[in-house]
Amino acid sequence: MDILLSVARQLLTPEGGWSVEVIVRVVAGTLGVFAFVVLLARIAGTRTFASFTTYDFLTNVAAGSLVATAITSGRLVEPCLGLLVLVIAQWVVSKSSAISSRVQKVVDNAPVTLVENGERREDAMREARVSETLLQQSLRQAGVEGVAGVERAVLESGGTISVMKR
Repeated sequence: MDILLSVARQLLTPEGGWSVEVIVRVVAGTLGVFAFVVLLARIAGTRTFASFTTYDFLTNVAAGSLVATAITSGRLVEPCLGLLVLVIAQWVVSKSSAISSRVQKVVDNAPVTLVENGERREDAMREARVSETLLQQSLRQAGVEGVAGVERAVLESGGTISVMKR
């Protein structure tokens, strides 16, 4: 029991012990990082933290890690600088992708047609690793009961399935 209490104390006590300074540092650091992320998102655009192409996903995962590091480590400059560089890199890649089809082919997944003219494209579904269950879920969300009512269903580069009714 003493071991459990000792471990619990270690887990629940910040390095150097509890103090007003620790609480203020965590609260101020968290609010500062929050404001910084909001500012970056407003400047860089909604795609930075919302859409999920491969590199957008990477940006989101790495951003989460950097924000957590900034909040828990008490060091703001390095993680915020890393986050700024990451957002700038994501912005450059997405801007370049919008301008150049060559860049787009390198960094974005191509859309995949899963259903065409009411017929499932099994080979495309298998290659894109889209299950029948996922396709049916997307059809239901679009208000379609089956593939017969679908002109086209496309797995978009961001991972969503767009459904066009017949």
